[in-house]
Amino acid sequence: MGGGLVGRGLISYFVIPNWGWRVAMVLTGLTAVYAFYFRRGIKESPVYLAAGHRKPRFWATLVQLWRPPYLRATAMLWIVWFMVVFSYYGMFLWLPSVMQLKGFSMISSFGYVLVMTIAQLPGYFTAAWLIEKWGRKRVLATFLLGTAAAALGFGMATSLAWLLVMGMLLSFFNLGAWGALYAYSPEQYPGSVRSSGSGLAAGVGRIGGIVGPLLVGSLIASGVSFASIFAIFTAAIVIAVLAVMVLGRETMGQQLN
Repeated sequence: MGGGLVGRGLISYFVIPNWGWRVAMVLTGLTAVYAFYFRRGIKESPVYLAAGHRKPRFWATLVQLWRPPYLRATAMLWIVWFMVVFSYYGMFLWLPSVMQLKGFSMISSFGYVLVMTIAQLPGYFTAAWLIEKWGRKRVLATFLLGTAAAALGFGMATSLAWLLVMGMLLSFFNLGAWGALYAYSPEQYPGSVRSSGSGLAAGVGRIGGIVGPLLVGSLIASGVSFASIFAIFTAAIVIAVLAVMVLGRETMGQQLN
């Protein structure tokens, strides 16, 4: 995710000004071709196969996930995934436009956003390292709180230096939270429902990824201030933190079945 957004930033900064958006669309679309190669190397989990599990039926699995003993984990993951993806796409897809609306040129905006998104990579790696030291729940909550604070700071920033600092912190903490969530989600379920449980939670997140950008566009068109828009994302992340702290359980060091 982080590498993809950095790549998008590079294409926006170097390709669009010289060759136009059509060439950029073709270049980004070509990445989908890699999926045909990538899927050939994906094998089913040996643990899953050894247990003799069958392919789950969608509705039966969905009902099962919303019953004990999976009810708390499912509620927590659906809330967190929705809020994280809602805020991520709502903020980052609009960053170049936000920078332009704050008075910067298109080229400068792409450059500044590229600088901000580079900070995603160390955020992702830092979270990956910390989850084996602090635990999944603690790292996820910490990086979510950092995301909330940075979102609020970015929305209130007025100077270029403050925008860059808050934007980099936003990238660092948001991708770190996303990385921790990818590790945390599958560990909430046993092998019989693991892929369905974590996959459905991620699917709910994609709904948030649709709502977020649409909401920002509507609010900007209505004249809502950037401070208010980013305050909405701050509130969304705080809700995710509460869900993790109240409903989540620590899974570090636990044996998966």
